[in-house]
Amino acid sequence: MTSRFWFTAYNLLLLPLFLGIVKILAFSKTNIRESLEKREGQWERLADGVSKRDWQKPLVWLHVASAGEFLQAQPVIERCVAEGAECILTYSSINAYRWLERPQQAKIPGLLISEFLPPDTLWNARRLLGLLQPSRLVWVSYDLWPNLVWEAHQQKIPQSLISAIVHADSRRTTNIVGRSFYHSIYECLEHILTVSEADRQRILSAIPEHPKVEVMGDTRCDSVLERRDRLKIPELPQNAKDGFVFVAGSTWPPDEACIFPALKEALTEFPELFLILAPHEPAEEYLKKAEKHFAGIPLIRWSNISSAPEDVRILLIDSVGILAGLYHSAKMAYVGGAFTTGVHNILEPVAMGAAVAFGPKHDNSSEALQMLEQKLVNTVKNSAEFRKLLFDLLADQEHCHELGQKSRAFIEAQAGAAELCVPLLMKDLS
Repeated sequence: MTSRFWFTAYNLLLLPLFLGIVKILAFSKTNIRESLEKREGQWERLADGVSKRDWQKPLVWLHVASAGEFLQAQPVIERCVAEGAECILTYSSINAYRWLERPQQAKIPGLLISEFLPPDTLWNARRLLGLLQPSRLVWVSYDLWPNLVWEAHQQKIPQSLISAIVHADSRRTTNIVGRSFYHSIYECLEHILTVSEADRQRILSAIPEHPKVEVMGDTRCDSVLERRDRLKIPELPQNAKDGFVFVAGSTWPPDEACIFPALKEALTEFPELFLILAPHEPAEEYLKKAEKHFAGIPLIRWSNISSAPEDVRILLIDSVGILAGLYHSAKMAYVGGAFTTGVHNILEPVAMGAAVAFGPKHDNSSEALQMLEQKLVNTVKNSAEFRKLLFDLLADQEHCHELGQKSRAFIEAQAGAAELCVPLLMKDLS
C-alpha cells in the first residue's frame, strides 16, 4: 500500500466519514459542539496573529491535542523563543482552549498565536501553510493530522514529532493496516523523538528504515517541574498543616463512587486524616453530592475557606486552577479519570512527592505505565482495593512517605528532554 493510496483513501473515505461523525456527535456532546463553535472566526484570528510576525525570525509551529500535551509543548516553546524564534500553537480539543484561557495562565512571550486547528481538509492544509509559512512544524506526542503532514512534506517544510508515545495496543502498530497508514505519515517527519525505548520500538515496527527515531524523554516532565517551582501554594486550615492530607484530584462520579466510602470510614479511624476533594468539573450538582455523602463531618468549600471552623476535616474545591498547588500539601493523592476515558495528569502530584493512586483505565498515560512497572504508583479496580490501599498507607505512613519520595525522584530524573530536543528543532532554520 503506497502513500498515494492512503492519501486517496483518507480524503475520499476516512476524512468525510470522520467529519460526518463529528457533526452528528455535536448534537449531543457539549465539548464537541463548543469546540466547533469556538472555531468560528479562526481564520481572521490567525491572519491577525501572522500580521505581528517578525519575518527576520524563524517561525516554529507546534501542534498539541489537549491541555496535557500543551504542558509538553510549553518548555519547548519557551526555549525556542530564547533561541530567537517566534512560535505558533494550534490544538484540537476544547480542554486546551479552556486551559489557555484561564486567567492564571501566563502568556508565553514570543507565542504569536494559540488557536484551534481547522478541520484536516487538503484545502485547509494548503491555506494554513500559505498563511503561516512556518520554518518547522512540530507535532507533540501523538496528534498527527494526515493532510497537513503530507502537504507540509510536499512543500519541503521540515517536521518533527516530539515526546512521541505509541501505546502497546495502538492500531498504529498492532496490525498491518495501521502500520501501513502510519508509515505514510512517519516517513514525512525529519525527527521522531520518543518518550521511551518501548515507544521507539513500536514506531520502528511501522517504519524500520527511518534514520532518526530516538529516545529523548518526555518534555512534560520539564514543564511540570518548572511549574512546580513557580507555584503559589494555597494556605490551608491548621488541621491540614498538622495532619495527613489526602487529595482527590480531577475526579468524576465513578471515581468518587470508588473512593468516597473508604474515605468516609477512614476519617473516623484516623483522626489525623484531612481530605481535599477537587472534582474535575466543580459544578454545583457534584459539590452537593459530596456534601451529602460526608454529611456530619466538618466540611468547608474553598470559596468559604476564610471562615473554616477549627475542627474542619474536609476541604471541597469549588474553583479551578489551584489543584497543582494543593498537591503540594498531599501525602497521598488519588487522580481521577481512570474509571471513564483515562487517567488525568499524575505528574503534578508525583512531582510534589505524594504517593499516587488511580483507577484501571490508565493506558493513555505513558508515565503511569512506566511507574506501575516500577511499583512507584498504585492502581485500583474497585472500592475494596482502594480501601485496602488507603488503610495500609495510613497505618504505615513512613512507607507512604518513602513511596512518594521515590516517585518524585523518578520524575526529576526525567528532566532535560526539552534541552535535548530544541537544538535539533532549531538547527538550520531561517
